[in-house]
Amino acid sequence: MISFDLSLVGPVITLVFFGLFVLLLTPFFRRESWVFAIVSLVGILTAGYLTTGLWRTWRALGPMETAAGMVRVDGFGLMFSGILLAVGALSALASMRFLEREEADHGEFYALMLIGLAGMLVMVNTTHLMMVLIGLEVFSICLYVLTGLTRSRAGSIEAALKYFLLGAFSSGFMLYGLALLYGATGTLRMEGIADVVATAPSTLLWVGMGLVLVGFAFKIAAVPFHFWVPDVYQGAPTNVTAFMAAATKTVAFAALLRFLPGAFGDRTDVWIPIITCLSILTMTVANLVALAQTNIKRLLAFSSISHAGYLLIALTCKPERGVSAIIFYLTAYAFMTVGAFVVAAAVGRGDSTSESGYELWDWQGLGWRRPGLGVAMTVFLFSLAGIPPTAGFLGKYVIFYAAVDSGRWLLAFVGVVNAVIGAYYYLRVIVHIWMKDPETDDLALPVTISTAIVLIVAVVGVFYLGLAPGVLLDAAQGLYAFLV
Repeated sequence: MISFDLSLVGPVITLVFFGLFVLLLTPFFRRESWVFAIVSLVGILTAGYLTTGLWRTWRALGPMETAAGMVRVDGFGLMFSGILLAVGALSALASMRFLEREEADHGEFYALMLIGLAGMLVMVNTTHLMMVLIGLEVFSICLYVLTGLTRSRAGSIEAALKYFLLGAFSSGFMLYGLALLYGATGTLRMEGIADVVATAPSTLLWVGMGLVLVGFAFKIAAVPFHFWVPDVYQGAPTNVTAFMAAATKTVAFAALLRFLPGAFGDRTDVWIPIITCLSILTMTVANLVALAQTNIKRLLAFSSISHAGYLLIALTCKPERGVSAIIFYLTAYAFMTVGAFVVAAAVGRGDSTSESGYELWDWQGLGWRRPGLGVAMTVFLFSLAGIPPTAGFLGKYVIFYAAVDSGRWLLAFVGVVNAVIGAYYYLRVIVHIWMKDPETDDLALPVTISTAIVLIVAVVGVFYLGLAPGVLLDAAQGLYAFLV
């Protein structure tokens, strides 16, 4: 029998337990969905407490493995687990009253979110590609269902169907790539693959790597694998979009770091040119297309794609620079993206059949009609644009510094140019918020206490990371050594 240390997977078990518990409560609290949000928050906080305990144990004992190496607990995975749990907590809190307003207050939302989070934690706390695939499929299936949560909206169902079909297609690429990697190396453990890459690489190995990379490129929404993002982000309930935008990118980049710099770190000459092309295409195409967007959710969707391009820059850098840059950027990105979508949800209006309030002209004069929402959105847009003293500025700085230090001058130059382009469409939204007369007298709906808490936390997080980045950067320093 394979020994299995349950304490090493305590956060995953906790999330699954609370997810199933929410399902059991659903028939009894159909009209009191806030109960599900409270239970979910307790589950996420408990998982966070266990993750903190594992971090202390790791600092004392070093990396720990169980289940014959299928589960690996180290600082790298635990750092990403913390980011994911923070995104989950903010999303659960923001959804507390939003789902009631949208007439989609199903307890299944919280159960699916918790189980999806569990899949993400599985994916970041392993160096075995089979576990990566299992974690990816668990959270992907949950997101497919969450996208179509508002079942009476044609746009939501269309988005869920597109996401499912393209997601299944990309999973097929990844699964076929894993089969080829196993055929070429005899193992799916990244340590074993790294040994073969260093000693006896083959054509079969490179083809397998390419197919797996296609699967990851879909999840991070790199061009040209990004076509699902605008429709899915626009069609899904806004709270689901917030969770999806921050969490999916975080978990995909965590796995991609283990896969490329970890397993294929000895042959950067093969994959760095590919990532360089993907990065340039992703930044440039997304920012140029975003210039023409008038819907806030679609604009933020293309913004999300462009940020994947910036993160791909760091992937090509020296691991000692790139890994800490990606961790810092993803943490900052989580606060500013979740915050921006929560403001969008507060401004928008929806019911079981339709939604409105997401066009730019609906936001005209918002800063004077709802100063709190206007100020919060301005902070998040400044951060997304990379304007100091926000976290977005420091995030871009550490990535461009890592690129220059690693000799990636072309990527640094293209990244700076794209940051300038991106600043234009972010500032255009701010102009509408503060400098345009409203076309309607309608006020944004009252901000609930839970939404206000999320916005305050997100704003504080954006400024804290922008003014005092040292704590996070110091914690991320040296984690590149634990990729495999």
